[in-house]
Amino acid sequence: MSRLLSSLRWETKIQWRQGIYYAAAFITLVWTAILYQVPEAGIVPLLVSVLFLDLSVFGFFFMAALYYLEKGDRVIEGLVVTPLRIWEYLTTKIATLTLIAIVVGAIVTLLTYGTRLNWGWYVISVAAMSVPLTLLGFAIAARYTGINEFLLPAVFFLFVMQIPLIGYFGLWDHWLLYVIPSTPGLVLLEATFGPVALWKISYALIYLLGLTILSYWWASRTFTNAIARKVGG
Repeated sequence: MSRLLSSLRWETKIQWRQGIYYAAAFITLVWTAILYQVPEAGIVPLLVSVLFLDLSVFGFFFMAALYYLEKGDRVIEGLVVTPLRIWEYLTTKIATLTLIAIVVGAIVTLLTYGTRLNWGWYVISVAAMSVPLTLLGFAIAARYTGINEFLLPAVFFLFVMQIPLIGYFGLWDHWLLYVIPSTPGLVLLEATFGPVALWKISYALIYLLGLTILSYWWASRTFTNAIARKVGG
């Protein structure tokens, strides 16, 4: 546990030095400025869309950026010969990046909408989306040599993940939308701002739990196959 706590403190310092928090602050200001101009009657759909489109996927891109920075500095290879275990490395990334997503989203929500929402569901929804997406960001990034190669599959992946918004705005209602891995997160975001059917919440929680387990397995396996074995780990 002490090793994990030390790793969390060190990860926070690294992200500060790499400008992650500055980027988060800039995004907070941009979205707050945009949403602040929206009339109160129409703020909820747009706020849900912003949280779903941007803030909840912080981990996906930030995880990839941190991975390539660490890879360039040969930090990744060094981790293989340290006592830090794979699950501890992934946990530090998940915890810190998820916390950023929660804080940024909360600030934007407070400044543009207020406190009239279910904060419990808010934290659950953002965390439930951020954790598997952070893991997927690592698993996908580790398969490419640089950020330029990563961007094309990443953009396609995120495009697919945004399709559920079509159903949220009532443009297309089909059961296939519930197959897309990002739909459960959108369901929980809806529960943050209003009532949602119990079966939908149950579906979302079960789906996201399974997705998190699968994403962790993939990320852990990717670390072992693509990184550890390259340096004789």
